[in-house]
Amino acid sequence: MMLKRLSLSICTLCLSLGLVSPAAAQQSTTAAQPSDVPTTGAPQPPEVTPANEPSPALPPRPIPNVRLYMTSFNLFRVNPIGLETQNRLVIQKRLLDSESVLFRDTFVNAAALIKANPASLKVGPQFEIQPIALFNVRASYEYTRFLGTMGFLQSYPNPLQDFSDDALDLGEDNAYSTSGHHFIVEPTLQAKVGPIAVRAKFSLEYWNLTLRDGATTFYDPMLDSILAGKGWVFTNDSDVVYLSGRWMLGARFSAVWPRYNEDQGVSGSTTVDNSHMRVGPVASYAFNTDEGTLFNRPTVLGMVAWYVKHPSRQEPMPYMLIGFSFNSDLMGGR
Repeated sequence: MMLKRLSLSICTLCLSLGLVSPAAAQQSTTAAQPSDVPTTGAPQPPEVTPANEPSPALPPRPIPNVRLYMTSFNLFRVNPIGLETQNRLVIQKRLLDSESVLFRDTFVNAAALIKANPASLKVGPQFEIQPIALFNVRASYEYTRFLGTMGFLQSYPNPLQDFSDDALDLGEDNAYSTSGHHFIVEPTLQAKVGPIAVRAKFSLEYWNLTLRDGATTFYDPMLDSILAGKGWVFTNDSDVVYLSGRWMLGARFSAVWPRYNEDQGVSGSTTVDNSHMRVGPVASYAFNTDEGTLFNRPTVLGMVAWYVKHPSRQEPMPYMLIGFSFNSDLMGGR
């Protein structure tokens, strides 16, 4: 029965390597460095000739002033199960012509996005600005259509509901199609020192979804929780990663905090906690680090996370995800 609920997945991963930089599609190419392991035997002094003098380091790839590109991230996850493709068409303008570490990769962009899976479809505009390398903020609007397939959408009169896999299976016949509006603001703090990078992405989301008469809440398969049909939910994804050539290895903490009020029957002494948290390792590998082509940075990503807290997922089975991402330069990146 779980295989009938292919649904949404994690909040926006930024093209795998975007775990440490939302602007990964704009960054310059970094060539893989040769190994420093010494060879056996006594070292011989090199003969200094023009043919074997060390080559100067390549300068960073110039960042285009204006760029049109596409990003694609495709994923499959388990616990909860999900399958989705997320795609954006982006027009981007560089903000500052600077070689400073803090201001070289600054930009503003606008995008058209589409997210599709067997249970729902989301389309809308997105705007993003990075005024300094340490800070990025993204704002999105998604018109959302639940298709009534795969057991979604299911709604309830209040948030005091069982939303375990078994309960969702039992309520599958009550699923129906509907639509609504989803507003998202995502501020991100990020930094990198040597090969170590850290990132903390926060999300403030507001839903305005049309529900059946008498219903005030619904189960969102993306965030795996019961949300207010008209209300807020907050999330956080925090990463610490080690970067080595085409590899990225690290750990991620994720959390979801739905908010309710008297419209959902929660007021006074009534408390409802449908929040959850998970933590675990994450890794990715880029098959190449090309830029300026129609198939840049093809990357595979894997993640495993154990629930530290969840109202209905107490079993030892972890959350697991595998994804594949790439981006394509259409103008200005070549």
